[in-house]
Amino acid sequence: MDIQELKETLSKNMDKLPLGCQYCIRGEKLVLFITGLCDENCYYCPISEKRKGKDVIYANERRINSIEECIEECILCGSKGAGITGGNPLLRLERTCKYMKALKERFGPSFHIHLYTTPTYIDEDKLKALKEAGLDEIRIHPTKYFNEYYGEGKEKERKEYVKYLVDTLKLCMKYIKDVVVEIPSIPNYEKEIIYLGEAIERAGVRYLNINQLEYSETNYQSLREMGFVEKNDYTSEILGSEETARKVVEYFRKKGSKLMVHYCPSVLKDGIQMKNRLLKRAENVAKDYEVITEEGLLVRGVVSFRNLRDVKDLLKILEYNQVPYEIDLDKKSIYLNPYILEEIVEMLKERGYRFKFSAYISERYPTVDGLEVERIPLVVERRSLRDIRRGT
Repeated sequence: MDIQELKETLSKNMDKLPLGCQYCIRGEKLVLFITGLCDENCYYCPISEKRKGKDVIYANERRINSIEECIEECILCGSKGAGITGGNPLLRLERTCKYMKALKERFGPSFHIHLYTTPTYIDEDKLKALKEAGLDEIRIHPTKYFNEYYGEGKEKERKEYVKYLVDTLKLCMKYIKDVVVEIPSIPNYEKEIIYLGEAIERAGVRYLNINQLEYSETNYQSLREMGFVEKNDYTSEILGSEETARKVVEYFRKKGSKLMVHYCPSVLKDGIQMKNRLLKRAENVAKDYEVITEEGLLVRGVVSFRNLRDVKDLLKILEYNQVPYEIDLDKKSIYLNPYILEEIVEMLKERGYRFKFSAYISERYPTVDGLEVERIPLVVERRSLRDIRRGT
């Protein structure tokens, strides 16, 4: 699915999606990874090594240790809600509820919170605790239907599991306002997904979200062993996943179903949702000299030096022209507007200036780690063999 087709689809159906999805697509949701602990062992789980199976907390890309840090990240990103994920948040129920209550207290009751979990640990007491903490939307992933009971000869087990799932969903609907079933689009599994969808529709569930299957560094080998292959060599999409999702969506559309079946392809997460979230954070963290791109990345000019005396001429130019800049003595770098740096370097080159520093344009994420995605050299300091031997 290309991004233009996706935008057209969203424009028609945006207000029909779960409220949590609407916030996410607009980039207004904080992703609160509350723990990496989980014992479902899904073969398609894409969680990274630094999170998977580890009892750690992340607010978006930022590892945190306190509610205060979580709130700070919400403010920096202009978040109007949070999606609590893992791992399985119910394995750290007390922590999950503590964070939910704090977010509701800080940002008010309209701060929308949805949570991802599985039927395994859901019971009435946990649902009461989640409701009391302010949970607005719960998303249930029926793991066993796609893991333990996946494949031929498991029809009886799948039917029994669906009955159990329906009972769990009905219990959830007693306590949580919106209940969503969220699943992966397993290639050639449309018949089983349609059976699941019809069962949850009869139970009164209004939403079924289908995510495109993707590979990651942690699930690649498992997916290969299951017989799945990459769609191409430039995305992480699994061949056949989108086709299966489209068949399911079309089935329920033609049926005139009340069940809202939403297909969430990788391009939606990367090209729209992530982009919108990055733009909001970039607007709040960008320095005066940085440029924000259409993708929400930050661009700045960087001058790298060994000694301050090597950049004294540059600093004189900046000061004389009242150009905003920043010096990081620890990293021995000067940061300034990329266009201005480019102009200065070109001017100095025309004058035959002997550069004693390096300069480049840096494009990076506006996240806490500031991951650099591209570096365009403007000038590279040429050191003599004598300088290198001296270590200067």
